[in-house]
Amino acid sequence: MMDERDDATDAELSFAEELGRTLTRDPGHPAWEDARFLDWLAGDAREAARRAWRIAPETLRLRGETMMARAQARRLRVAQGGTPPLVKGGAARPPARRVVPVVELGIAAGVGRELWDEPTDAWLELPNDVPTGKYVALRIVGDSMAPLMHTGDTVLVRRGADVRRDTVIVARHPDDGYVCKRVSRVRRDSIELASLAPGRPPVVIPRDARLVVGTVMLVWCSHRQ
Repeated sequence: MMDERDDATDAELSFAEELGRTLTRDPGHPAWEDARFLDWLAGDAREAARRAWRIAPETLRLRGETMMARAQARRLRVAQGGTPPLVKGGAARPPARRVVPVVELGIAAGVGRELWDEPTDAWLELPNDVPTGKYVALRIVGDSMAPLMHTGDTVLVRRGADVRRDTVIVARHPDDGYVCKRVSRVRRDSIELASLAPGRPPVVIPRDARLVVGTVMLVWCSHRQ
């Protein structure tokens, strides 16, 4: 028979799972914007399951990663739109427009040139509700971040070296060029980046501000049109 502690553990696990299911059906809920809530949702469910002695550690890890991946996808999905507001202006910056350059992530130069200095003939007009800041727009190459983004999608990145767990960032791998991934772990000397698509190994980069382009703020999904 299960004792009272087991009953309490079941209740905690069931509550966390039910809350997660409920909020998953409501992608606009402000809870998805609260990093503390996301930490609790994943951590509480994992800890409750551990105390119940029922689920293998590897299964727990995969369930936790899946939960956080889905949470991040929901958080960014609220900001998604079908067609990015592109402005054709050639290589010269269009005058009197609040625009940022659009860069192909897969062909961007890695050494000696920043992403926002890449040659471009396309510009993206910032939506009115985007706060003042430094931005760059990137076209995604690859499907490692599906279902959130696919090849051809455009993301708006707020430039800056701030890195927070469970956000999506663009960073430069010293050997493999630029990547767009979810921050799964931040250590003293390294950052672990994870894909949303299953079966992809994590990417680890040095914790160096020079390698971080910025945080993804908006996603325009061409595959949803």
